[in-house]
Amino acid sequence: MRKPTQSQIAKLREAVEFFTPVIKRSLQNKSNEADTRIIINDLLEKVFGYDKYFEVTAEHMVKSTYVDYAIVIDGKAEILIEVKSMDSNLKQDHIRQTVNYAASEGVKWAILTNGCEWQLYRVIVDKQVDKELFLKFSLLDPESIDYTDLYVLTRESLRKGLIVEYWEYKNALKPSVVLNVLLSQPVIDKLRREVSAASGYKVTSEEIVDILVSKVIRPEVIRESSTAQRKMPKKVIPRPSQGIDIDGLTPMQCEILKILKEANTPVSLDRIKEILMERGAEFRSLAGTFRGLSIRLGGEISCEDGSYSISDYMKNLLEEKTDVVE
Repeated sequence: MRKPTQSQIAKLREAVEFFTPVIKRSLQNKSNEADTRIIINDLLEKVFGYDKYFEVTAEHMVKSTYVDYAIVIDGKAEILIEVKSMDSNLKQDHIRQTVNYAASEGVKWAILTNGCEWQLYRVIVDKQVDKELFLKFSLLDPESIDYTDLYVLTRESLRKGLIVEYWEYKNALKPSVVLNVLLSQPVIDKLRREVSAASGYKVTSEEIVDILVSKVIRPEVIRESSTAQRKMPKKVIPRPSQGIDIDGLTPMQCEILKILKEANTPVSLDRIKEILMERGAEFRSLAGTFRGLSIRLGGEISCEDGSYSISDYMKNLLEEKTDVVE
């Protein structure tokens, strides 16, 4: 990914340091929204490099109403901006209307700012309008700013398409994305072979997954990945490439499949735990168990809003192999 040069970063830092005292004094004076807009107008010119006469449009009209600002390059709105007063606490609800306006105009970026705090959102349109907080920074503390992030919002970056490039780069390195690759079947198979060779003990895929999930990977990353997978369309959930192997499942995995096979509706994780405890099962975490099932069964096991179910195909397969779940 192309990054700003040291001279570009130095120029940005100098511009921010010039405005920081102005922003702090305005915050102390509790500048209203109109006063905040005056400062933002200057920030857009002096820090981010836009021509405030021809590339920064105030009260941009969308659907018979107005957004506070639009960044317009070559006659096309590229970013819509929602402005709040200097002493306002920014909330995601504040940007919702602007995001909807952006979606209707085909604009992919929206900013929420009070002059001090800046939040950049990616506007997502997929059946319904959504948003993703991409970057945020505070101009009150120049030392805390990632100037590569700040550079993304500059005129130069926007004209070169670096904002999209940076977004794709950041998404490629999300912990949840890396985790999904780490726990993919080819990587698990490779780890299993390497661990078996190094230890002299023939380990299983499930054992590799269990140790990764319970001991190696941070719990918050696992939670993020689970959330991401619940939102994935079912059609992109990986399916086993060479049939489904349900031989050699762990006793816990067999118990879970039995619960799901007997259910006519999706079963919540809490309910699964209750049933397991009623049956005398002992466990600390089911994360590795479910990950192992996901690897083996692919799209035949799914999770929607925290509740699990298996496909009719899977239920029929289990009917044929009663020794697995009986």
